[in-house]
Amino acid sequence: MTTYYKKEKPAFKGRSQLLYLYCTQANNSEEIFEAIQNQKLPDAFLKDIRTKINSDLTERSWDSELQSIFEKDATQLKIKVNDCLSLERYQEISQRLHLNNQRLMIISKPLYDLNSNIALVKVVFFRNIEHNNGAVLLLEKQGDEWIIKDYLNPWST
Repeated sequence: MTTYYKKEKPAFKGRSQLLYLYCTQANNSEEIFEAIQNQKLPDAFLKDIRTKINSDLTERSWDSELQSIFEKDATQLKIKVNDCLSLERYQEISQRLHLNNQRLMIISKPLYDLNSNIALVKVVFFRNIEHNNGAVLLLEKQGDEWIIKDYLNPWST
C-alpha cells in the first residue's frame, strides 16, 4: 500500500480524496497460476497455493492490518487513503461525485510460503471508467518487512 500511494498528495483543506481501499480480502483464483508459470517456486508452496485457492473462501477484513500500518507509518498514508469501502458503496460515491478519477484498490488474500520467506498477493485498481490495472506481487520477507521483488503478469485495460 505504501508503494502505490507514496507519491499521492495528502488531502488537506477540503481537497477531495479519490483513493479507496476495498475492505474485504479478495479471494484468490486460478489466475495466480498464470502469473507464476515462469517462476521457480518451491513445489510444496505450489501445492499449498492450490489447496488455499479451493478452500480459503472465508471473508476477512483488512481492518487490523490497516490499523497496524497506520500506527507505524510516517508518510501520512492515513490521510492519503479514504476509509475502506465495499464495492457497492464505492460505486454509490462514484455516481454521486460524477468524477472519473476515483480508484478502488483491491488486495487479495496473501499466499505465504514461510519456509522460504516469500508470498504472493494480487493487487488490482478498479476505476469507475476503464483504465483498470493490476498485477500479482512476488514478495520476500527481509527482517520484519515484506519487500516487493517482482510484478508478475501485470495488466491494464
